[in-house]
Amino acid sequence: MLKYRRALVSDIEMIIDLHVVMSKSTYPGVLPQNYLDNELPLEKRQLWEKRFVGPNTDQLIFVAMQGQEIAGFCCFVFNEEKEHGTYLHNLYVSQEYQKRGVAKSLLKQAIAAFDSERQKLPVHLLVFAKNTNAVAIYEKLNGTVIEKRDVSRWGNPTVELLRYQWPSADALIQKLDDRQSQNT
Repeated sequence: MLKYRRALVSDIEMIIDLHVVMSKSTYPGVLPQNYLDNELPLEKRQLWEKRFVGPNTDQLIFVAMQGQEIAGFCCFVFNEEKEHGTYLHNLYVSQEYQKRGVAKSLLKQAIAAFDSERQKLPVHLLVFAKNTNAVAIYEKLNGTVIEKRDVSRWGNPTVELLRYQWPSADALIQKLDDRQSQNT
């Protein structure tokens, strides 16, 4: 049975590994293969090592665990691009656990840990437009595209990013609950 909890420093290697594996399987054709193979692993290691340095009140990281194995994780960042609300910076679920409601449960558990004021704030995320699986999920959850932009990251060719937003964390929870009840 999956257990959901705040991430611990001891989870860092599993989070990095899952982030790299899922990025490599999700982004071929979106990002250059050379980047995925050679630069992405180091960038993700640096990102997560920075996130796990000391106590950090500007973020909330949750994991889904099956025993000692990570099934997924999400990371909310509170003080980045906050003009759009709370930033859902990462949401990844292992291939083995996809289509089982793990992402929905991760989001619900993490949002439940927000303080009451944060639950009233909008939630937003960025997604590559070519990541059609993720885009389909955010559309089903009635996310509103509030921004489209072309970006060139890491010296790679330009890609289109979409920014989805929900009016509040509570509204996102409601949409997650609505989708869950439709699937049962």
